[in-house]
Amino acid sequence: MKAYEHLVRFALAAGHNVSVFDGEEWATDKSTDYQAIIEAIESVEEAQIVINAIADIRMGWARISAFGLADDETVVDYTVNDFTTAWEAAYERATA
Repeated sequence: MKAYEHLVRFALAAGHNVSVFDGEEWATDKSTDYQAIIEAIESVEEAQIVINAIADIRMGWARISAFGLADDETVVDYTVNDFTTAWEAAYERATA
């Protein structure tokens, strides 16, 4: 599984929502629709996502390049905090 797909699933499973910026506009805004989020990410070479908890508490940000990289390198950069550290550990377990 590609890292960005796992990150989106991880965020949604935690009850968060995801906004996707495609470089020109917010293609999704606080969405919980996995398919819409993935389609927005994959519509451009590079996207940024913001993960928010309920009540607009920002849980994290990530820059994603869905194409041309190894699966584990598709999340190019991200906020380092408790949420993303937990995601990284979960991704490593899932892909080990």
